[in-house]
Amino acid sequence: MPGISERHQWAWAGVLGLILAAASIAATWAGLSGTWVGDDWHMVHNYMYGDWAELGKVFKRNAASYLFVDDKVGPYRPITMLTLIAAHLVSPSEGLHHAVSWFVHALTSVLLYFVLRATLSPTRKANDGAVNDFVAAGLAALFFLHPIHVESYVWINGRSDLLAGFWLVALMFSLHQWTKEPRPGRSQLVVVAALAFLGASSKLPFAIAAVAAWIGWAIRTRAPQSRPAGSAIAAGIAIHLVLRAVFAPFKGQLGASENVFTDLYIWSAAPKIIGKGAAAMFSLRAEAMQSLSWALFGTWSLPEWLGLLLVILVVLFLMYREDWSGLAYWCGAWLTLAPVIVVSGAFWMGFDRYLYMPSILASLAVAPYVAEAASRGRSVRIALAALGLGLMVIAAIQTQRASAAYASQEAYDEALIRDHADDPSIHFYFARVASRRGEAEALRQHLASMPAPPWPRPIIVQTYELAIEANDSLRAQQAIQALTATATTLRQCARAK
Repeated sequence: MPGISERHQWAWAGVLGLILAAASIAATWAGLSGTWVGDDWHMVHNYMYGDWAELGKVFKRNAASYLFVDDKVGPYRPITMLTLIAAHLVSPSEGLHHAVSWFVHALTSVLLYFVLRATLSPTRKANDGAVNDFVAAGLAALFFLHPIHVESYVWINGRSDLLAGFWLVALMFSLHQWTKEPRPGRSQLVVVAALAFLGASSKLPFAIAAVAAWIGWAIRTRAPQSRPAGSAIAAGIAIHLVLRAVFAPFKGQLGASENVFTDLYIWSAAPKIIGKGAAAMFSLRAEAMQSLSWALFGTWSLPEWLGLLLVILVVLFLMYREDWSGLAYWCGAWLTLAPVIVVSGAFWMGFDRYLYMPSILASLAVAPYVAEAASRGRSVRIALAALGLGLMVIAAIQTQRASAAYASQEAYDEALIRDHADDPSIHFYFARVASRRGEAEALRQHLASMPAPPWPRPIIVQTYELAIEANDSLRAQQAIQALTATATTLRQCARAK
C-alpha cells in the first residue's frame, strides 16, 4: 500500500492533469470542433477511406495512393494511414479524427513526464525527487500546451508526426523501464523492436530521433542493456525499410538521390530551417500553416538568425559541460528536422508539425539544467514556477489563436493571408486554386497581390504559367527574372561541388 504522502502526490498530479486537459480542450476547441481543412478533404471524397479491405492493404501502398494526384508516388506510412482509415471507417466525420489526435497528444505528454522524470533520476540525488517531479511536470505541461503542436493534432492530416512522436516517447519509456531489469528478456527486445517499427512506419524521420534517443539514454544511464536495445531498434527500423523497398521504393520520389542528396542549393537551406524551428519552439508564437518552400528558401528574418545562434550556443555549452547525452538529444532534435528539406522540390504546406519530435528531444536535453537551477533553493523554485505558469498561459493563448485557423476552410484561408501576407507562396496557392476553379478575376487579383521576387524555386515556373493564363505580363516577366536568378545560383553551387 502506498503511503499517505504518495497518495496525496498522485491526487495532486491527477488534479493538475485535469486542469491541463481542460485548458488544452478550451484552447483548441475551435479547431477540434471544426470541419475538414486542406488535405483533409481527400478523406471525404476518396472511396478508399470507406473500404474495410484497406486496413490490410495500407502495408502495400504508399501514402500518395490515397491522394488525388497523378503519379501516386509518396512516402510509406502504413501505421499513419491505418489510424486514419480505421477512424474514418468507425465514423466518417471530423469529430472522431480530432478526438483521436487530441488523445494521442495527451498520452504523449503523460509519457513524456515519466520519461523526463526517469531521465533526471540518474543525474539527481535521491532526496531531490520532488525537484525532478517539479521540472518533469513543468516541461511536459509546456509541451502539452505549446502552440507549435497544434498543426500535428488539430489538423487531421498532421497525424504522421503526432504518431511518430508518440512512438518515440513510448520507446524511451520502455528503455528506461528496461534499465530496472538485471538483464533484457526476449519479450522486452520484441517490444522495443515493435515500437521502432511502429514509429518508422508512422514517419521515417522517426529513425533519426530514435537513434538520438538511444544514444542519449545509453550515455546518461550507462545501462548494460544498451547494445541489445540498439540492436532491437535497428531491427525494427530495418523491417520497415524492407517493406518500404518492396512497396514504396525511394527511386522517383521527392528526395531521391538524383534531385536532393547531391544538390548543394537545397542543403544550403538547412541552417535556415533549423533557425526557424528553434525560433518557433522557444518564442511560443502562433502561426497558421505556412509554405515550406518559403520557410526553406525565403529571406532570413531576425528570429531565424537568433534561433540559429541559440542552437549553436547550446551546442557549445553542452560540449563545455561535457554533457554528451544532452548533446545527443540536442543535435538529434535538429537532425530529425533536417529531412523536411527533401520535399523542397515541390510546393508543400506546413512546417510546425515537423517540430513535434525535435521538441521532445530538446526537452530531454535541457531538463537537467532546469532541475539544476531548481535545486538552488526555494526562492529559485518559486521563480521558476511563476515563469513556467506564465509561459503556459501564453502558450494556451497562442494555441487558441493557432487552433482557430482550423475551424473551417474559410478560417484556414483567412489565417494563411493574415499570417503570411509577405509570403509569395501563399498568394501563389490561392492563384492556383482560382485557376483550377476557372475564376479568372480571382486569379488576376491573387497574382496582383503577390510580392515581387525572390520567390521559392518550386513556384517560379507555375507562377509564369498562371501569369500567362491571366495575361499578367508583369508577373510573367518577374517569373522569368526569378528563374534566371535561380539558375545562376544553381551554377554557382555546381562549381562549388
